[in-house]
Amino acid sequence: PVVFSHSSCRTTANHPRNVPDDVLARLPENGGVVMINFFSGFVVPEATQIYNERFAMTRELEAQFPDDEAEVDRRLAAWAIKNPMPRGTIHHVLDHIEHAVEIAGPDHVGLGSDYDGVSVLPTQLDDASTYPYLTQGLLDRGYSEVVIKKILGENALRVFREVENEAKRLAEVATTP
Repeated sequence: PVVFSHSSCRTTANHPRNVPDDVLARLPENGGVVMINFFSGFVVPEATQIYNERFAMTRELEAQFPDDEAEVDRRLAAWAIKNPMPRGTIHHVLDHIEHAVEIAGPDHVGLGSDYDGVSVLPTQLDDASTYPYLTQGLLDRGYSEVVIKKILGENALRVFREVENEAKRLAEVATTP
């Protein structure tokens, strides 16, 4: 199965790291899962625009100052002060979850929060202690407990088991004369 471990939905927030709908729709073919990331730069449309602009600015500055990393960092910091990334809210993440469920189905959506690797998170999603807010948000949007359990971890665990089983099968095939 294919795992998009830290991606969200490109239709909901246009970032190249996010998964387009045609790919989301194919996840059921192989049992894969998209793990919705919480980084504001991937889930909040306005933040995605700023993040994309920052990436382009970084490229320009690196080309302009190829041997001066400190100058690149200084100018990027000044740019970031003038272009703050909006945090967004938990509802942005819930929108991505909902879109992924609509396109890929409830068996192919999980959470890839990325708490240890991002700088800006939506309000009400500051750390793992806020997962109950996600659960409540999904309940409020009409999701059943069965589907919520899948999104919160069962789908990812299923995929990991399938990958482990395939690895064992391939190891046996490789050692069979």
